[in-house]
Amino acid sequence: MKKIFLSLIIIFYTNISFAGGHITKEDKEKAIKCLGHYTSISFIPANEIEAIRLEYALASYKIVREYLLNEKVKGEEINKGTNEELDKLIGKPFNEERNDKCNSFIYDLIPGSKDQIEKLRGTLE
Repeated sequence: MKKIFLSLIIIFYTNISFAGGHITKEDKEKAIKCLGHYTSISFIPANEIEAIRLEYALASYKIVREYLLNEKVKGEEINKGTNEELDKLIGKPFNEERNDKCNSFIYDLIPGSKDQIEKLRGTLE
């Protein structure tokens, strides 16, 4: 009887620990930093950035934010982290290397995200 009770407790606590989603803390933090990066692109003056880059940034932001919310990351945590990163990046020119790193990371993290972003990008005007 004690073994059954102990087994049930272990199963219960194991399920609770995974109820918040399947994303790791490190991946969550990287994704939120990428949200800050994508947001910062929208603050670059129009004559300093190609419109297609802005479209990709906006589409990427939407897909990544939806993913994090589906992974049970709280909106307040997403907003706070995004704003902290944005504060570091706002006013700086477009960083192609960072953009490529964020894109690669997001494509690996979120299955099908590359196609989703491409499809969404085409609808933004």
